[in-house]
Amino acid sequence: MWDVIVVGGGPSGLSAALFLARAGLKVLVLDGGRSKVKGVTRVPNYPGLLDEPSGEELLRRLEAHARRYGAEVRPGVVKGVRDMGGVFEVETEEGVEKAERLLLCTHKDPTLPSLLGLTRRGAYIDTDEGGRTSYPRVYAAGVARGKVPGHAIISAGDGAYVAVHLVSDLRGEPYKDHAL
Repeated sequence: MWDVIVVGGGPSGLSAALFLARAGLKVLVLDGGRSKVKGVTRVPNYPGLLDEPSGEELLRRLEAHARRYGAEVRPGVVKGVRDMGGVFEVETEEGVEKAERLLLCTHKDPTLPSLLGLTRRGAYIDTDEGGRTSYPRVYAAGVARGKVPGHAIISAGDGAYVAVHLVSDLRGEPYKDHAL
């Protein structure tokens, strides 16, 4: 069983997975392969990357970084989700995965918000400042929550921001992520 299933393998989802895994959580990223940044020919505005990688290369690097800290990243499109009273069962074409919490980084895809009956603001999932949705134990980050425009660096920062709030909620105290 996973602590968190992150649905979406774009910059927001992979950044969130990195922070969640660094916090010692067991994290699975289900990547449907539909990240908008994948089709970008070069990313010139990602701090720290002087070589301006393609969007596809950026995603490979973000995935490698998340995996380095223990996140598992798999291809997978979510077909269904059920709350079994404290545990979510997430159905993909490969089978069922279980987790205590979900983090939706699904751009504007309405599928999961509709399945969960989440409160929406137009195309976006309604959240509080920490990324918490109207459904307990379900979070949203990046473009999915409409707090950021569709830019990789902003979505990545938002994914990390929501991940830190998720860890804080799990632990019941503020979480800080930095190496000393």
